[in-house]
Amino acid sequence: MEPCQRNVFNAWQYRHLFTFQNMRGKNVVVMCNLCSPKVNLLSTSRYSTSNLKKHLERRHMGVFQLFKTKKPRAGKQEKSEPGPSSFDQIMQWEPPAMQVKIETPEQFEQEVTHDESQAVVDSLIFNFIMEGLQPPSLLEQPGFKKLIEGVSGGMMVMTKETLVDRLQREQIQMREELKAKLNDVLSVCTTVDIWTARKKSYLTMMCHWVDSTDLQRKSAALACTRIRGTLTYDTIAAKIHEVHVAYSLEKKVQALVTASGSSFVQAFHEFLGVEDQEDEGEVSEFFDLNALLSTPPQEGAVLFLPPHQQCIAHVLSLVATEDLVKALTQHTTCSVYSSAMAKCSALWSKVHQPSEATEDEKPVKVTSRITRWNFEYEAIEDLMSLNDVQLEELCYRKNVAKLLLNEICFLKEYVEVLKPLAISLNIFQGEDRCFFGLAIPTLLTLKQRLREKKTKTCIFPDIIDSLLAGIDRRFAPIFSNQNAKLAAATMPQFRLWWLSEPERGDLKTALMGEAVHIDPDAEDESDSDDMKLEDEFFNFGPRDSSNQRGPKLEVQRYLESTTKTLQCLQDYPSISKLFLKFNTILTSSAPVDRLFSHGGVCTPQQSCVSDEHLEQLLLLRYNGLPICTTV
Repeated sequence: MEPCQRNVFNAWQYRHLFTFQNMRGKNVVVMCNLCSPKVNLLSTSRYSTSNLKKHLERRHMGVFQLFKTKKPRAGKQEKSEPGPSSFDQIMQWEPPAMQVKIETPEQFEQEVTHDESQAVVDSLIFNFIMEGLQPPSLLEQPGFKKLIEGVSGGMMVMTKETLVDRLQREQIQMREELKAKLNDVLSVCTTVDIWTARKKSYLTMMCHWVDSTDLQRKSAALACTRIRGTLTYDTIAAKIHEVHVAYSLEKKVQALVTASGSSFVQAFHEFLGVEDQEDEGEVSEFFDLNALLSTPPQEGAVLFLPPHQQCIAHVLSLVATEDLVKALTQHTTCSVYSSAMAKCSALWSKVHQPSEATEDEKPVKVTSRITRWNFEYEAIEDLMSLNDVQLEELCYRKNVAKLLLNEICFLKEYVEVLKPLAISLNIFQGEDRCFFGLAIPTLLTLKQRLREKKTKTCIFPDIIDSLLAGIDRRFAPIFSNQNAKLAAATMPQFRLWWLSEPERGDLKTALMGEAVHIDPDAEDESDSDDMKLEDEFFNFGPRDSSNQRGPKLEVQRYLESTTKTLQCLQDYPSISKLFLKFNTILTSSAPVDRLFSHGGVCTPQQSCVSDEHLEQLLLLRYNGLPICTTV
């Protein structure tokens, strides 16, 4: 080794375990002999060997412990036990009391790498089964085993039993974490829907709440369980009660939101007489939960059912379908409406790929199957965005009868007049901001916009009157709902601005009463008898109430503010609590509908997944089980 001035490495007692390489400024670069044949270069200060000592402790603890217990003395050799005199003797020498197995670095790294790689492969397989809702029996297929072993370099595929056991553990952990999270939530809202696919009935259920810190909407899937036998009130109510009890939500549920009515995508079928049969056909059925839950229970049944709230988006969609279609078919424009919609339907059925459009042609939205009115509206709006030449050319290429001038005028006015209705539906069907306080202000704004359109249209005045009458009739319970009014008042976007002047005073008084009720202790801090007496004596005119406290004064300051963001509620603790209380309820049951379609339960490939495993996989996937993506 080359000499180096003031280099403590030269006098270090373990220097023979390293080979000097070079000097880099004030650092010494050496190669570890124990890591051989792998070249492992280490750097340490010329004044300290702590880095090299840490390397020995971490990577070669067996050899390092031998040196610490058997240090050779200068000029004298131990006679009772042979001491290490060279590197080769060190690697072969063993203490008499016990044998220390020294694992080479290559063997150690190979073992660690193999274990880590196998764990990654197991995680990826688990995520594949969960994301695709695949049956656990897939792991036993020879082709799947060959695929995994081929792409992973010979790694093993976990057994079906291992997967099922992991599913159970993950579900138990997910449920416990969700229960712990919901334990800190004061109020929640649940959404429920019942679907039948291939004559199998499933009850899907979700829980929704508003986070108290950032006031953002949170959701979690609670159940996607199979209901066997006849769908009666008892079985449905019992299942809802069972899920609420399982998550300790009996006293926290503000409302149970369901899509109820006679039409939702397709007509609701009779809920009685659905047998537990297997079928390969893909048939989806919908049930009137409002009728089911309103059926009187049998005597002796003790079940918890929270207040029932109709899906506002679904009720408004009935206005856009039943009331609108009835008004159009009974109007003088019935023939124009029928012929125009028939030609549009013919175009939608023939436009399947956007790539069919030429470079100069604006692509037409693919709407081969209309399932909701707002989808139909957007498709008509897309067609009417084409100019006359483009529209005529499209009809000619698709071999569809050309739209006449009066039909085009009707459709353009249709799009213009009904635009507020489409916007309102989109607002109610959102998930992030679908607060209950949006209900009344949105409906009042919709009525106002429709009245404004009435003065600008020559075809739809009577149609608009029918829509306004339908809104008043169907939403009469919402307009008179005190909780819906308080929910709107606690939203900074609305406050009391949406009310007429005489109504503001009454709702203001109700809001103050709710604020005092929800935070009664705060009232005593500023409204003591002594303070009131002094206020009456020292009366020098109006005072600044910005520094005073108390729920009533807080409500007054909140109503006088003009900030519209939810973040401003942090300055009003009582209003923030009221917001969480009244705006937890959703305006739509769309999230639970999306849960079922998101799960792909209706597809044939999920028919071989057992009901228990289907629920486990769907809940784990929706509730955000961490997915391993590293290889």
